[in-house]
Formats: sequence, structure tokens, C-alpha cells
Amino acid sequence: MKKIVKTALIALLASAGLAAMQAAPAQAAAYSKARFTLPKGYTRANLKKAYLYSEMSKSQQKKWLKNKKNAAWLKKWRKINVKGMKANTFDQKGQGESAKDNKTVVTLKNGQVAPGQAKTLATYSLRLINDARGKMGLPKWKYSKGSQTLAKYIAAEYVANKKTIATGHYVPGIVRACNKAGLRLPGNYNYVEDMAGFKDGKLVTMTAMKKDIYFGLKTMVFGYRAANLAKVSQLSQYGEWSHAGDLMNTQGGHYDGDWDYYGFSVSYTGGTYSLHYIGVPSHLKWAYGGAYWGKFKA
Repeated sequence: MKKIVKTALIALLASAGLAAMQAAPAQAAAYSKARFTLPKGYTRANLKKAYLYSEMSKSQQKKWLKNKKNAAWLKKWRKINVKGMKANTFDQKGQGESAKDNKTVVTLKNGQVAPGQAKTLATYSLRLINDARGKMGLPKWKYSKGSQTLAKYIAAEYVANKKTIATGHYVPGIVRACNKAGLRLPGNYNYVEDMAGFKDGKLVTMTAMKKDIYFGLKTMVFGYRAANLAKVSQLSQYGEWSHAGDLMNTQGGHYDGDWDYYGFSVSYTGGTYSLHYIGVPSHLKWAYGGAYWGKFKA
């Protein structure tokens, strides 16, 4: 099992901060595939340490940082993550991946992205996740029809109950969605969702959506807490690597190095897009006697 209940991004991505993503792309810029890289020093050992730091209470962190070696490590680690934020720039480029993406508007139906586009965004975001995992020598996550269906169920729960990234993980809805998909996970917890989001109007291009997904992923991987890049060089803005530990299956547990079945969905409520990155750990299929896997079909 994943060790933690995943927490939502601290900041809702502000529409003002992402306004540039909606601007008409500069015609001189070339189209290019989004890629994701990790800076030197972003290792599994360091991420595990950062994850454990993230899971401490504020008082525990304060006590831990009284040790000069720990404080020096955290400062160095934060600098590594600043480099990561600055090295991954697809969300800042004038052009997107293609002219088609620039012209295609994301289709919303009942507050969710149309199935075909949702799958396109799932394979896109999965490519980025696996780029990062590959840099760490980790096995790839795999796209799964079952996880994609689960992602759809979760998005529907957010829409029906008027929940968004701003209100945090909607755990009762996530639990209902997991049960509907056949999973039998213990307790009323969120074991499957990482989340980002942004505010915008209904008319969003695929290019803009892909850039928002990219920004959401890099803030999770590098522990960046601000809503835009204005504070990207401030070390104090880097402090939460629970999401990164989840995306990299690096949490200091028995199943570190595992991989997930992946799906992705988008929900739209009250001017806010919530991005649902859904991962079902593959070890659930056989661990614990398969009890938590239930009737889930990956």
C-alpha cells in the first residue's frame, strides 16, 4: 500500500500567473515535444529523505533542522529543485507541441473533458512522468483502461459535489469512485490521486491544457509551493515532496521502486480546472493476498 494520504497542492494555480499560456504563440518559435528532466543530485536517496521530511509535523521539522547537517542538506536539496524548476520550460514556451494543439479547444461535457481528449492528455502526462522516472532508473508507469475509468469516476464526483483543487482532495468521492471501479482499499483515505489545478474560462486550447498539466507536474516533482514562477529562485518556496515520493514510488516503504497503473482526468467546476493524476499501485494485484485489488480490472 502507499504509505500516505496524498495532500493537495498548497496553492491553487492562479489564472493571472498562467495567463501567458493562453496568449497567441509566437509564430517564429518551433513546435517541440514536451520533455521532462531531472537535475544532477535529484536521486532516489535524496527524494526519500525529502519525502520523510515532508511527512514530519512542523514541530518535528523544526527539531530535525536544529542538526546542522540536516539543515545543510535541505538547503542543498532545495537548490537542486530550483534547478529542476528552471530546467523544465515547456510551460513557458511560446509554441506548444503542434499547430493542431494550438487550434483545438478542449471539449467539456458535464464538467469533464471528452473521453478522446482525456486519453490524449493521459498519455501526454504519463510520458512526462515516465521521463522523470527513467532518469531515476525506475520502471515505467503504465496506461490502464481501468485506471482511466477510475479517473473518470473521480472527476465525476468532483463535479457532482462542486469540489475543486481549491477545496483539496475530495476523499469521500475518491473512496466511492474506487469502490465503483472494484478496488477494496482500507479505510476512508486517498490512496490514488495526486492533484493540481488552475482557474480559467471554459475555452482552453490543448496547448494551454498541456502546459498547465506540465506546470502542475513540475511543482509536484520539485516541491515548489508558489502559484507561478515569480518566486522560483526563493528556497523557502520549496518544502513539500510528498507528491514527488508518490509519483516516483519512493516513500521509504516496503514497495519502493514499484510502478502504477495510470489514468488522468480533468474536472471543471465554477471556473476552476482540477487535474486528477491517478495511480493504482501494481503490487496491490498480489500483495495482501490481493484483498485490496478486489475486482479492479487494470
